[in-house]
Amino acid sequence: MRTQYPLFGGRGHRQIDLKRWDEHTVVGWLEDDFHHFGVTVTHDGGVVTDVQMSSPRTPWATCGGAAAPLKALIGKPLITRSSNVGQLIDMRLQCTHVYDLTGLVLAHAAHGRQHRRYHVIASDRDLLPHESPRTLADFGPGRVELYRDGERVLWWEIDRDHIVAPAAVAGQSLQKGFREWTEAMDEEQAEYATIVRRAILVIGGRSMNHDDFINAAAMGMPALCHSFQPAQSERAWRHFGNNRNYEDTPEQMLRFAEHKA
Repeated sequence: MRTQYPLFGGRGHRQIDLKRWDEHTVVGWLEDDFHHFGVTVTHDGGVVTDVQMSSPRTPWATCGGAAAPLKALIGKPLITRSSNVGQLIDMRLQCTHVYDLTGLVLAHAAHGRQHRRYHVIASDRDLLPHESPRTLADFGPGRVELYRDGERVLWWEIDRDHIVAPAAVAGQSLQKGFREWTEAMDEEQAEYATIVRRAILVIGGRSMNHDDFINAAAMGMPALCHSFQPAQSERAWRHFGNNRNYEDTPEQMLRFAEHKA
């Protein structure tokens, strides 16, 4: 297994597991090269009564503190469209990945689903000349696939920040207008597309070595999540050696999925 980042010429994986634990509890887990988070939501059938977060592996020392702002979800309604979580809590105060996972957990509960496993596989893409911080437009062509419970449900060929295949979606930007595009889809297809877009962003992180930065502030990124907020970024120390390359061993991911977060 290759362990020295940056990594090129392989492929990255991201997995999400959603499970109805009992009538009033849904548990979600997420794992990729850089993150391993869990969320447990309890509800009364319509409203969230509690939410718990677990953070077994995080890039920054402050990521676990995002459990506190997540509590703002208590008393809020379940949602059937996972991306509507932004109507319930402020994304910029949350861990981005827990925020996404929580939306999926809420939708899983609202739809009464029993169990679902998502697996995204994306090829490493060549890095084009770019300015820091890099964006999706700084990456060359590649392919991404989404599997739900072992069945492929979506695939895209991408180049820079656009989808180029299949023909039905060719030309769609992964940045400008993406949310409006998915809002016009049915809930299931929108969920797939949203999961894949985030995975593309995350897996693109294989093209850099996060251990080059002593803390989140050193990356010079906008304050888009909990650890990059000014109140946290200077003390968001890097968890050195945090990364895990699962390109050859994806079966080892989500080994906590049989536990509550």
